[in-house]
Amino acid sequence: MRGKRWIPAAALGHDGPVSGTGRSAQPTLIGARVRLRPWRADDAADVLAACQDSEIQRWTQVPVPYAPEHAQDFVGSIAPRTWAEGGALFAVEPLDGSALVGSIGLFPPRDGVGEAGYWTAPAHRGRGLTAAALGMLAGWALDRVHRVELLVDPANTGSRRVAEAAGFIAEGTIRQRFLHRGRPGDVVLYARLAADGAG
Repeated sequence: MRGKRWIPAAALGHDGPVSGTGRSAQPTLIGARVRLRPWRADDAADVLAACQDSEIQRWTQVPVPYAPEHAQDFVGSIAPRTWAEGGALFAVEPLDGSALVGSIGLFPPRDGVGEAGYWTAPAHRGRGLTAAALGMLAGWALDRVHRVELLVDPANTGSRRVAEAAGFIAEGTIRQRFLHRGRPGDVVLYARLAADGAG
């Protein structure tokens, strides 16, 4: 996941009973192919296994090497804190509740523009499940923000296909925009507005 900028929790609205953080409980989103749900402590083993993948380590900001404590911190601390601070991190799973598909999240910055990020476990790549999840996330988010963005490395063709399948439009390449593991690099800026319709 790339972004770490937040807007106030109230800006995303309330989806249910208000939690102790002053924000509603994080919802579960159910689509035709996948379910997006809050992370649970018992997901740590699946996260640990997925994040050993060289492609996830290449394109995302996960720690390298990825250790059990990183997975435990992600599901037990980072995910709930992200929700409390105004963002949302979801586990992506098939509707039958079988093996974890991946992770998807929204990091909403100032001015009603949210930034999304995702990774997909190797066994689920090429099946369209992450594109379905991204479309769901964008639809949910665009009831709360007016624009959802993605920053994708130009060479990350898999992630670019996911973005385009979910209805995101490439708006151009931004040079030296993102610092990845200490090295600045170019990104393709993708965005989706409510007016763009579903992917």
